[in-house]
Amino acid sequence: MQRIRAATASVALVSDTKASTDLVVALIADETTSVNVHKSFEVLLDSLTDVAPDIVVVDDRIQRDAAHHIRLLRRRQPSVHIVYLSVCDETRCISLLHWGADDAISVSSPSLVARLQAATRRARTVNAGARIALGDIVFDREARRVWCAGREVELTPHEYGVVDCLFWHAPTPVGVDTIADFVWGDQESTNRRTLVQVHVSYVRKRHAAGAKVALRFSRGSGYEFLPRSERDTPPVSRRSHSTR
Repeated sequence: MQRIRAATASVALVSDTKASTDLVVALIADETTSVNVHKSFEVLLDSLTDVAPDIVVVDDRIQRDAAHHIRLLRRRQPSVHIVYLSVCDETRCISLLHWGADDAISVSSPSLVARLQAATRRARTVNAGARIALGDIVFDREARRVWCAGREVELTPHEYGVVDCLFWHAPTPVGVDTIADFVWGDQESTNRRTLVQVHVSYVRKRHAAGAKVALRFSRGSGYEFLPRSERDTPPVSRRSHSTR
């Protein structure tokens, strides 16, 4: 399977109103940009242990201490692009920018659509240079992050090493000895084959939600991500706020 560069972006929207949520989703959500909705800034911060978005869009009407929240977010994710929407006036926009936001858009701004789309376009361009996709599995070696079917996958260091090895050699199948050397190096173990088999099984479960590819083993060749077929376990159904 050919590797492709993944020009995608993930957006975290902080809003507690259906109107704002529907507007942002309608403007930027598509097959390349996912939008995850959070009812408050506190909920967003709690989610950062599992998902690190490229862009955070905040409805300013629900915030009480934007300066504090921006500082907290910058500490957790310094490079994230922060956009505030529905800002009451130009003075408030200037304050938000001074506090660390990257953009602040007033309620009546005619440039709302263009500025949101520019932010997501920039994120996709940056990610295209760093992320590689096999089917619906996306791998970012520099950031040590993996996504499956639009959701970030949490991996242990050894599981990540297995995925790294598979992407490093793709589209060539990878043998057990190659994976063992890649992940465990010169570490002595009489059960290297068992170690590989166990951690590959963990990786397979982590990526069970994938609808396009599955991790398979071919005798005499090795492990590789291949197009999903009828003999594969059906993808795991996941309920989420992600809009694709």
